[in-house]
Amino acid sequence: MTTSLPLSLIVNVQLNLQPNAPLRRNFGAVVLLTPEVAPFNSQGAVFLLFSTLQAIGTAFGTDSETYRAAVPFFAQTPRPRTIIVARWDAEGSTVPATAAALFGRPVTASVAQLAAIEEGTFTLPINDVPRTYTDIDLSGATTFAQIGTILDGVVTADGIGCRFDSSGTRFIIESRTPGTSIQLGFVTGSGSGYLGTLLGLDNVAPTYTIPGTEQQTIPAGTIPDALQGLSQVYQDWYAAVVVKSPLTDAEILSTANYIMGADRKLFGLTIMDPARISQAASNVIRQLYDQQAYRVAAHYDHTNPYAIVSFLARGLSVNFAGSNTTLTMKFKQLPTVSPMPLTETEAAACKALGVNYYSYFDTVPMVAEGTVIGGRFFDEVHILDWYCDAVQKNVFAVLYQSPNKVPLTDPGTHRLLRAIESASREGVTNGAFAPGIWNGDPFGTLETGDMLDQGFYIYADSVDTLSVSDRQERRAPPIQVALKLAGAIHSADVIVNFDR
Repeated sequence: MTTSLPLSLIVNVQLNLQPNAPLRRNFGAVVLLTPEVAPFNSQGAVFLLFSTLQAIGTAFGTDSETYRAAVPFFAQTPRPRTIIVARWDAEGSTVPATAAALFGRPVTASVAQLAAIEEGTFTLPINDVPRTYTDIDLSGATTFAQIGTILDGVVTADGIGCRFDSSGTRFIIESRTPGTSIQLGFVTGSGSGYLGTLLGLDNVAPTYTIPGTEQQTIPAGTIPDALQGLSQVYQDWYAAVVVKSPLTDAEILSTANYIMGADRKLFGLTIMDPARISQAASNVIRQLYDQQAYRVAAHYDHTNPYAIVSFLARGLSVNFAGSNTTLTMKFKQLPTVSPMPLTETEAAACKALGVNYYSYFDTVPMVAEGTVIGGRFFDEVHILDWYCDAVQKNVFAVLYQSPNKVPLTDPGTHRLLRAIESASREGVTNGAFAPGIWNGDPFGTLETGDMLDQGFYIYADSVDTLSVSDRQERRAPPIQVALKLAGAIHSADVIVNFDR
């Protein structure tokens, strides 16, 4: 072949790969924090994801408190697609020892291909020491299960076993003794008799290993301990409900304080005791009201301790990427939750604290008033949490994905403003924001009483006004945003005039 020079000497083409922007948070992720820890049967297991009520019933039992708490979630429509069940070791627990295992991927080779091998071989690291098995005769096998039995006889002397998992159509090699005495790696080898690839046990996804672990005693912890543990391994949750009724005053206060200090989270609480809608200074809900604990969504119900789960499932079903998808929680229905007969005095007591209830108005059952503790509307808290996250991710993406740099100039600042504008326009599209009169303080060119024609206004001063220290720190000019929430109509006065 004639030797040639590369075209890159004349035309050099290089590809700049753009990093992926950080994903936005899931503001529909509901957590059931449960003290029923039996299904969390491995060390470090903190949460489980479920998309069906049947799956929760299988894991926890249909007579469990966790199942009972999940029923209102799955009965609601629309609702988020999945629910998170997280671990709360309220009384401490013991996690049994687990055996090391190598889980193969689904087998693509046929039984006939494997049975054609009479002198098979593979190498398996056991405690990081390679152990090679040779002269493996599979010629008598007619099923995958028989092949698993043959392999089991080959490896059994080393304290491990092999079996075929028919449900996963895969081979599994595992230690016969739970604990850390045996750890396993991926199968390796080469040659015509090499079995690792045919068995699906080599290091190719989705083949994976799990380590052997010793028995562990987990001490009792508080609800904030459990939520903190969940956040360390899964930050993408938004609203938490504790699977226990009733919670003590101390548990309610500690959980509310944790949520208020967390990064855009909510605490869902069902109130069953009439004393907790009173104005008494000793009432824990009144204390939350005084503390302006607006990240607590409470629902008053005499009979269903998990009515708040249905409330959250409906309220957090918003798809912010859609058109006119935002909602108010007033007027909504709560399937599986019985409307509660209330006196006007009880309804007024709930409204005074920002506690929701589900009752008949004339002959129609509905939620009122759709608020959080203190009286702010639930949808406003939800919307503003989403918007702040969207702005944060959009602005960061501009800085992170730029192949060179975003200059500290007015055009550079304008790139950040466009990112904020993009999130703001999403809010207009989904119905969160709308044109209206600005009643806040003036800033930039915006004056009190001005019309926000777009539903928002974004302002940043010139970089020429930055201090020397800000320029040295490469800090952009402060960016200010005015938003006009679209709100929702909750009541109306109608005056009827007539003439005889």
